[in-house]
Amino acid sequence: MHDYGLLTLLPVLVVIVLATVTRSSFEPLIVGILVGCIIAYQGNFLDKFIEHLTTALTDKNSGWVILVCMLYGSLITMMIRGGGTTGFSNFLLRYVHNRRSALLSAWILGILIFVDDYLHSLAVGAAMKKITDKFNISRELLAYIVHATSAPLCILLPISTWSIFISGIIEKEGIVEKGQGMIGYMHAIPYMAFGFVGITLVLLVALGWFPIIGKMKKAELRAATGVTIPPDPGSSIMVQEEAPPAKSKLGYFVFPMVVLITTTIYFDFDALKGALITNFFVFVYLFADKALTLRQLSEAILQGFNTILFPIILVILAFALKLVNDDLHLVQYVITHVEPYMSREFFPAIAFLTLATIAFLTGSSWDLYVIAIPLMVPLARALESNVWVAISVVVCAGAFGSNTGFFSDSTILSASSSNVPTMQHALTQLPYALIALMISVLIYVGIGFIV
Repeated sequence: MHDYGLLTLLPVLVVIVLATVTRSSFEPLIVGILVGCIIAYQGNFLDKFIEHLTTALTDKNSGWVILVCMLYGSLITMMIRGGGTTGFSNFLLRYVHNRRSALLSAWILGILIFVDDYLHSLAVGAAMKKITDKFNISRELLAYIVHATSAPLCILLPISTWSIFISGIIEKEGIVEKGQGMIGYMHAIPYMAFGFVGITLVLLVALGWFPIIGKMKKAELRAATGVTIPPDPGSSIMVQEEAPPAKSKLGYFVFPMVVLITTTIYFDFDALKGALITNFFVFVYLFADKALTLRQLSEAILQGFNTILFPIILVILAFALKLVNDDLHLVQYVITHVEPYMSREFFPAIAFLTLATIAFLTGSSWDLYVIAIPLMVPLARALESNVWVAISVVVCAGAFGSNTGFFSDSTILSASSSNVPTMQHALTQLPYALIALMISVLIYVGIGFIV
């Protein structure tokens, strides 16, 4: 394995710095991929740049993500145009009478839609925009609540696409016997500090028991004047605001969500199969109930694909950047250089902070699990540390990356569904994520000495 030294870190640092300075998403990713290709492949960088982009488009995993996002996009758009989200909003507004109850409703809905973080990010944002707008709540704050109840919740439940994926890795690595992956995963849940802290912190923010801080305060001051959507040119390339539909029913939102969650669970948490079946169901349901004509439904599907196009492009570029980081051996490089400083007592805290930093820089989560779990478990055994604590550390680090990575798929989709530019959302939520990170590190220090 070739050692590129500190140059290994350069591509992700370039992306983070450019994104922060320009408040843009597309260009920093392109530049970061090019920088990584130049470091890793030198004179052959252009061919490798094209190869990684092609792989990002055709790889089985990225292709799955693209299809799921497209189907979720068409599903949400059909529900919007058919009046499902309006019906849901109107129903909630009978019981929501102030800012606190509006934010608490967003938190509760986030808890209820637990099966998959992609669905969570798109559905909760779409459903809650009208309600939070009524009480002059900024879209940035809505995006934070949507986002902070996604991955942290998914990792705490043994019934989510995340837990199914991770339990498969646990089995594959021989940590448990075949068929016992989920049982093993459940042993790690009590130690998942970031999941519990993240869910609790966003609840405290929603209740008004934790202050509005950082750039979020500026967004809330703007929203208090009635301007809830950020006045940024980037908004034109995200999910568009819809005119009120002619017909609206609560069932147009509730029934599709029930069908989607049920079918996804039935097909062993296959979000793609669940999304495909639910699209067929919604198409037939809305047509049979005369909510939309065949032409309107077809237009809604195509519009759903179109509105999710830019987020998909960012996801593809982020995947290409991940391929470059893999070639530079970023994860192995960082772990190798941190390993000498680990002891049994401080192993959970140092490992979590290290992996969380990697996840933040790369925006990766599931890819991190594939690489880091096989590395962390033997290290934990060598240090005579608890294996399930080690697994929880990796899982929480990935959730942190999903919640804070400037270009993680979850960040992109949460921003899109709330009509917030990706970087605007990433920067306004970052202080809260860092607070949750620091509290989690302290908890892991305690766990290291106790367990």
